[in-house]
Amino acid sequence: MEVVEDTGKWLGVDTSGRQPKLTDADKEPEYHELSTVFVSFEDTQEFDGLVGSIKQYGLFEPILMWQGWIVDGRHRHKACLKAGVKPEYEHLPDDMPFNVVLDRVVAANLMRRHLTTGQRAMTAAALATMTSGARTDLEPSANLREVKSIKQSADQLSVSERTVDTAKAIKRDAPDLAEEVSKGNMTLNAADNERRKRKGLPEKTNAPKPKAVDLDELMRIGGSNWDSNVAAGALVSTARDLHLQEGDKGMARSIMHILENGDGKHSQSYNAAGLIALYNAIGEHMSEIQSLLVVKPDTSKMN
Repeated sequence: MEVVEDTGKWLGVDTSGRQPKLTDADKEPEYHELSTVFVSFEDTQEFDGLVGSIKQYGLFEPILMWQGWIVDGRHRHKACLKAGVKPEYEHLPDDMPFNVVLDRVVAANLMRRHLTTGQRAMTAAALATMTSGARTDLEPSANLREVKSIKQSADQLSVSERTVDTAKAIKRDAPDLAEEVSKGNMTLNAADNERRKRKGLPEKTNAPKPKAVDLDELMRIGGSNWDSNVAAGALVSTARDLHLQEGDKGMARSIMHILENGDGKHSQSYNAAGLIALYNAIGEHMSEIQSLLVVKPDTSKMN
């Protein structure tokens, strides 16, 4: 198995099922709050599929570390522990500002996850109250300030400030409903109506309208911290999820819907050019890619 240490490059895939074994040292890293703001899928069939995928094929995407914390990849890390497979890490510089780390993690998760408006609002609410948790010897006074305002968090997650305020109110007044929204089992509006009913408040009649996620904005937020490896990893994970959930025809419909309903001609052209480049690049290596398909997995989610 090809192993890439601390470079952020794509990991090689080992189809032998003989992965490097887990050691006690691999269990030591702790999870930064940032790694927990996106909805968890632990204790689900999706997580079991991830464990099985790692057992058989190894880890597709390294776990992201900063200042000794896991900032992205807690499910990949837990799945490695459960599978008994040695995790692989990418280490960001300790002196990298936390806002830069946060932007990278958020941009990557938005690309590889399919989040509802309510889930994005809950994530934005969590980001709006987060402190960096940084080591103060490397980032002075970082723990004493919140790193994102409500407006910044709302803009980054492509929701309105009003929607974030609603999410914060649900988190405060009805944590059980907030959890259902975070899991995608309940809309934000339905949860807020139930919250208001519990508190004896009148039902709102003008629910906030969702905003569309803007790919160009994600790329802008990522800035120089965005690279082709992050984009490739997010794209492969998304394509795999769509194939497993929708099948070949459903995936094609989803792709065409994205292309045809972009926000203006620039986005449509930008997405089409990217798809053509991807098609040409993969076409040159189709036989090599097909050789990796030893066994078609039943399920695999967000590895």
